[in-house]
Amino acid sequence: TAAAPLIFNVLFVDRLVKESMSIGLNERVLSGLRSGVDLYKEVIESRTRFVRYQGRVLARDQGFQNAVASGKPVLIRRYLDDFVAANEFVSRVRVLNGAQTLIEEVSLLSYADRDWKKKTESWDLGKNMRLEITLVIGKDFLTASDALRDLVVTLENVQENFRPWQIAYYKLFLFIYTWILVAAVVLGLGLSRSVTKRLAGLVSATQGVARGDWNVRVPVGSDDEIGWLATSFNLMMDEIQRGRDQIIYLEKISSWQEIARRLAHEIKNPLTPIQLAVQELHRSYKGRDAAFLSKLNTSAEIVEEEVGTLRRLVETFSEFAKMPPVQAVEVDLNAFVGEFVKYNPQFEDSVEFEPSDEAIPVRLDRDLMRMVLQNLVTNGLEAAGSQSRGCVRIEVGRSDEKGVIRIIDNGSGVPDEVREKIFQPYFTTKPQGTGLGLAIVKKIVLQHEGEIFVEDAEVSGSVFTIRLRIDPECSEEKS
Repeated sequence: TAAAPLIFNVLFVDRLVKESMSIGLNERVLSGLRSGVDLYKEVIESRTRFVRYQGRVLARDQGFQNAVASGKPVLIRRYLDDFVAANEFVSRVRVLNGAQTLIEEVSLLSYADRDWKKKTESWDLGKNMRLEITLVIGKDFLTASDALRDLVVTLENVQENFRPWQIAYYKLFLFIYTWILVAAVVLGLGLSRSVTKRLAGLVSATQGVARGDWNVRVPVGSDDEIGWLATSFNLMMDEIQRGRDQIIYLEKISSWQEIARRLAHEIKNPLTPIQLAVQELHRSYKGRDAAFLSKLNTSAEIVEEEVGTLRRLVETFSEFAKMPPVQAVEVDLNAFVGEFVKYNPQFEDSVEFEPSDEAIPVRLDRDLMRMVLQNLVTNGLEAAGSQSRGCVRIEVGRSDEKGVIRIIDNGSGVPDEVREKIFQPYFTTKPQGTGLGLAIVKKIVLQHEGEIFVEDAEVSGSVFTIRLRIDPECSEEKS
């Protein structure tokens, strides 16, 4: 790129040098300048010749000679006055008797020595008498004449040495252009290496994605177009990773739902015969053995209790396996959470609600999302160890065009090793838990095209955050 204009520049400079130098070396220009020099010379000589001619005429004038011979100053001065008045380039005229000035007339014009060059001419009048005239020429006129003559000489020298001068210009141009070319190449290589290195990083990242590495990210490192591209790539990979994780999670949930459906069916069928058989055995015993009767009563109670536990487990499995599809409607997130707190009086003294200052329109299934809040608030109260001291706070807000619900408890928090598994089906830390509550919660949130995650609270406890997409159509209608 830097070297491409070289051919054009060489041709352009060659023409420029020839044309620029031909302006001064044009024969007509030189001829005109020589004529100017001759003209200056001719003007100076003509002025000198004219004054000499006028002086010679005056010196030969019979009347002037008679006046000088008579020695009458008045007559002589009249001739001298007329001579000075008629010649503007005469500063002084006088009549000398030997070395002594007899009569002198000076021009009324100012002829300072710093501005004018003076020359004296004289003529013999006889009897030791002479006529002396001082003529003047402007120094600026002489200076211009000398400058023009020097210019002509210089151009004539250039004309004689045109080829060496032209080669010198080419060498100077090539020297300057070479350094510019080197600097441009070095700078271009530096910039291109920086760009290609970062582009190579993007290419390597895309190849990693093609191999199945969904965790690959590109360092940004700059705030230019490449940096923006890297940022967009990272955001795209975050979205892809998030969507991929959600799809995998939903597939796992679907598999677990199928397992739960089968387990519920297989467990539910024998429960009733077992319970009826034990009840019938208990009623049919008519003996009087107190020890055996006591064991029979205890066995019947254990069977009744375990059957009840299994029935509750079956109901949980059935609920998990038969979750209805989402039927979303337009709601304001503040109003929805406020209604949940209002219509659950058991949480009245244990839950604090902090709504947002602005309306947050979202689309959600009221029944399913109430189930989510019910589960998270209950877990928060159980984690705090009490349901009677305001230990759970629900906050509603907006972040990055998302509606946000934050359920904050003041319990002991969620350990890191548990946090990674907390939403997996059948994983629980409770002695009597089934491990399906949070799995159901996450599936419902994902079905709403949202996301849920857990983190530590600022002081103590944990924070469950739900992010739901704000409905743009609702926002436009309200705006």
